[in-house]
Amino acid sequence: MDAIGTWENSEIMLRRAEAAGCTAVALTIDLPAIARNTETQTIMTREDERDCEVCHSVMPRKPALQGLNFSKMGTFNPAMTWDVIGKIKEVTNMKVLIKGLEVDSDATLAVQHGADGIIVSNHGGRATDTGRGSIECLPEVIAAVNGQIPVIVDGGIRRGTDVFKALALGASAVGIGRPYVWGLGAFGQAGVERVLDMLNRELIITMTGSGTPAIADIGSSSVLDVGHRVPHGTLGREIL
Repeated sequence: MDAIGTWENSEIMLRRAEAAGCTAVALTIDLPAIARNTETQTIMTREDERDCEVCHSVMPRKPALQGLNFSKMGTFNPAMTWDVIGKIKEVTNMKVLIKGLEVDSDATLAVQHGADGIIVSNHGGRATDTGRGSIECLPEVIAAVNGQIPVIVDGGIRRGTDVFKALALGASAVGIGRPYVWGLGAFGQAGVERVLDMLNRELIITMTGSGTPAIADIGSSSVLDVGHRVPHGTLGREIL
């Protein structure tokens, strides 16, 4: 968003998304303009310098990218500030979610500048691979937001028990990435549906064992910090 010289492209994409029926847009902010240290990707870079177009036809430009000024495509603007939230809202009526927050101070600023929601995320651990897991960051963000806007969390959600833990810590919802991609790669749409079915089933099993028949019943008392002794009478509750 707001790449150097490409705000016009951002406006086009925002209006196009809204026209297509989207009700919210997520602005990912946790990948700095200077990118990241991608040693593994560098090692795996193709060494064959031959032009692929010699033997393969050029793929047509996808419709989603039509109308954009590719001559002005660039990197994220390193000077982007919190004012970008207001700038987006001048272009669209969609809700604006800020994705990539991990600390309470940023969560507070997001609320102050008009964000409609927060997605606690660490870019799959690829931007800073020595940081905390996103679910470890969730409690302080929840505390800072204090119920003013929804908070979603993603990163490492692999089982229904993970969903339960995130909800117990205060998340409004969770996001999944790799699980549905694995299902999609293996069996297409049926694979994605199966992944969602498994997550839902595991969540229901965990809720049943924890004495929380409804989502609203899931609370912080349903999880304990690692290392804490399980109190009497909490058999079946999930341990975080």
